[in-house]
Amino acid sequence: MDSPDLPSIELPRTEGADLRATPRPPTASDRPNASAPAFPRPGSPEPGSPEPGSPEPGSAEPGLAEPGPSGSPVATAPVAANPQPVRTYLNFAVLVVCAFVFVRVVLVEPFGVPTGSMAPAILGNHRNAPCPRCGYPVRVGLPSGGGNAADHFSHIACPNCGKRFSLVGEPDVTGDRLFVDKHVYSLRKPRRWEMAVFHCPDPDPREYRRPYIKRVVGLPGESITIRDGDVYADGELLRKDAAAVEQTRIPVLDLSYYPDCGWGMRFLVEPREVDPRLPAPAVQPRLSPASSSVVKGGLLVLDASNNPQDRIQLVYRQWNFDEDREDVIRAWNSYDGVPRSFGQLPPVHDFSLSCELEVMALSQAALFTCGLTDGLDTVTAEVSVGNRAEGLAVLSRPTGEPLATVRGVALDPERTNYVVFSFVDRRVTLLVNGRELFPAVDLPAADGRGEVRRPFTLGARGCKLLVRELKLFRDTYYTQDGRNGVGDRNGVPRPVRLGADEYFLLGDNSGNSQDSRVWRKRDTAGHEVSAAGVPEAWFIGKPFLVHQPLRPGRVMIGGRERTFQTLDWSRLRWLH
Repeated sequence: MDSPDLPSIELPRTEGADLRATPRPPTASDRPNASAPAFPRPGSPEPGSPEPGSPEPGSAEPGLAEPGPSGSPVATAPVAANPQPVRTYLNFAVLVVCAFVFVRVVLVEPFGVPTGSMAPAILGNHRNAPCPRCGYPVRVGLPSGGGNAADHFSHIACPNCGKRFSLVGEPDVTGDRLFVDKHVYSLRKPRRWEMAVFHCPDPDPREYRRPYIKRVVGLPGESITIRDGDVYADGELLRKDAAAVEQTRIPVLDLSYYPDCGWGMRFLVEPREVDPRLPAPAVQPRLSPASSSVVKGGLLVLDASNNPQDRIQLVYRQWNFDEDREDVIRAWNSYDGVPRSFGQLPPVHDFSLSCELEVMALSQAALFTCGLTDGLDTVTAEVSVGNRAEGLAVLSRPTGEPLATVRGVALDPERTNYVVFSFVDRRVTLLVNGRELFPAVDLPAADGRGEVRRPFTLGARGCKLLVRELKLFRDTYYTQDGRNGVGDRNGVPRPVRLGADEYFLLGDNSGNSQDSRVWRKRDTAGHEVSAAGVPEAWFIGKPFLVHQPLRPGRVMIGGRERTFQTLDWSRLRWLH
């Protein structure tokens, strides 16, 4: 079919008109200087002729004014290159997506942690509120196995002061989110005491190959046994260095959060020895609770500055404010809620202490002392205060020769000194201002350590010290739950041998963790055997950053309080 005729449009034309503009004769106003003579100078262009290098009349440069038929300039539109913005944005978006996919698949991947097997280092879904007596932030995980939340959260205990209260009305908080380096294990092997993300070897279809996060404890080829809360490899006690102790410690006391009644009942003051040359009395005087002059809120005052031989020593005891008695420090993780019976939890023995020390006054022979016990042995560190050149640090036990002696060290009176003293896995370490004063001292492995109610002492001689940010921690206690590497009903150890490429992994929250102690499978004959070892090929990567720890937030909108989840900056940290 032919297309219909369309009306044609003709443009008007001027008969005989030249479409190019004709320049008009120049006038006096066109000359650069109106007062100049009308005659041109020799060598100058004729009037009306174009300037050298200028375009011919009738031609136009882009963006310049061109004279029209009447002599008035007519603007011409500039010719711009097409930037193609849509294509540019599309290319940028494709590059961003490719970079994200490459980083996600090859290098780094975020993971969310819903459970609390690594608490308190890594938190799962939980509820959070400050203790009504001391203000310490108490975080308790959601009930496991579909338990009743009202019963679980109705009776919560503060791990700092022991106050019982309820979290029933508090909102749920999502667990921590981590960045995991997926490339690290292609460059090196997994290392002992570091966290790792891996595929679960449990043959249960609900758990099989799910991503888990635990801590690497046993290495390939080792025979692993758990005894008295510690781990043994090929019969040797596995000991942690100072960095590993910091990663696995669990809080017991934080003096900066103090109850209205104060911490005085938790510290006993030993009588002063004005002159140590006098014979010791036949009957030792009874220790008395510290007064408000010694314990001031979250601050301890060790004042022994009356003379060079003046001394003061404080003994910490795990005092129960509600029942007025000393308690044994047990393997209780407050993240799991209150157990049915504290007395059934095993006692712990390994402790670490940290504090800040400020020197207010001193004499020539000033000393700071700190002691720790594990229920069997007590180790004491003495560090000089003042002159570093003449300073001395001594590590000793009540009987026998000193364990270690270092010269040329002292607490600096011109700065705040940070001290970390640990007696963990029968290994003693002492750090002052980030420096390890002497190589770690190892005592022989021992069973049958007693219960601990008074874990540490602090003292001063010939000086006045202010103790701030005092914190007491216990080491992770690995329980006997499971069948791999733990004792049987009679307590007889059942070691588990790892394969040539297998690792033994455990959770820090040992009483509430599915890990290498419990994983089992059936062999070809149908017999149940150990599945404790995680093959190296099943490792996903190493977590290196807690990038999204959350806490509940509250805001008033329209006269009503609204709750939401916000970033908890205090727990945003790198993982080692």
